[in-house]
Amino acid sequence: MQGARPLGHVKVVSSFPEEPITRAPVLTTTPLIIRGTYALGKMRQWTPEYISERLGDREVPVSVADGDGAFRYNPDERGGLRYEPMRGSRLAAEFRKAATGRRLSMQQMSIPDTLPELYDELTIPPYVPTAVISDVNLWMASDASNTPLHYDNMNNLFAQLDGKKRFLLFNPAQSDLLYPGALDIRTRHLSQVDVKAPDLQKFPKFKQAEYWEAVVTPGDLLFIPAFWWHQVSAPDVSVSVNYWWRADVRDCACPAFFRQLYMDLVMEDVRGLFRTHDLRELGSGSIAVLTLADRVIERDEAGVAARLCGGVIIAAAKGACGELGIAADGGIDDAVAELEKRSVWSSDDSDLAHQGLALAAAARPGNSVSIPDVQQLIERLRESGLRWEHPA
Repeated sequence: MQGARPLGHVKVVSSFPEEPITRAPVLTTTPLIIRGTYALGKMRQWTPEYISERLGDREVPVSVADGDGAFRYNPDERGGLRYEPMRGSRLAAEFRKAATGRRLSMQQMSIPDTLPELYDELTIPPYVPTAVISDVNLWMASDASNTPLHYDNMNNLFAQLDGKKRFLLFNPAQSDLLYPGALDIRTRHLSQVDVKAPDLQKFPKFKQAEYWEAVVTPGDLLFIPAFWWHQVSAPDVSVSVNYWWRADVRDCACPAFFRQLYMDLVMEDVRGLFRTHDLRELGSGSIAVLTLADRVIERDEAGVAARLCGGVIIAAAKGACGELGIAADGGIDDAVAELEKRSVWSSDDSDLAHQGLALAAAARPGNSVSIPDVQQLIERLRESGLRWEHPA
């Protein structure tokens, strides 16, 4: 690979403490391969042929790669990838047709939600904290296929069941060198760099990036901390399962996390943070989000803190309107005005909401806001009636 420099191979251990991986600061915790354990149970027999037999005549969506074997995001395709339906009984034969040159992949098939035929054989390794687990997915890839360089915002334990996979892993501190995509829900976690053939004229900072390599074989478990960038290739037909769980938000201080907190979606639905991150140690509801805002200010990310404050205000307004059965079709300004009109919010609360939203709107990547102004906003929100509860 041109450009980025290899640092070496990911450490391999033959055993792991019999306890969940509960804390993993993403900048200082490195990926780890766990080899030789017996934590996968009956899943060790999940070959393409076995899965084909179990799924039988049921159709499942299969994504189709570009001609070079890469599965690239395409904004014109629903879900970002090209899919076609395929009968389960045909999976093994189609995925092993290497001579055709067509590369296929079963992408992120939730076993609990979409694969009841395999659910009774699913095993959760003891290292995964079940209290904050998000999903367990099946992946199947034909040979010579590869993913774009990307990150996930959750901790990941990746179990290789059949065939091999090769990972190139980049510490999240290097996000700026990897040219993340546009700041939207679909592309913010994807690198614009084609790792196999990087355009160093267009992406010159990629030459400064450094990566670790990991090759996993059947029975291996690879731990990938949240926000670690990774590119995955499958030299063989392979079957894998991954376990995603919500990372403790205190461990997520890294450029990619701060950057995604600028997303409009986060401010419009800040409660969504409780679905993707573990905030239990910070409190519940608005108190947890404001405590997070304090913490990101300590990292000189005042703009991010302002956006979180905006999210608290919007969530408080939506919650109050919902309790009253108010349809705030005119947007947040109309909602605030209606709440004041009905004396649900005081005039001071409404003024604070408008001021906070104005400060949040001014906060954008590259457009700084005043740290004292944001600190004052956080304290005023704590003392106001603009709060809401949410289980952490």
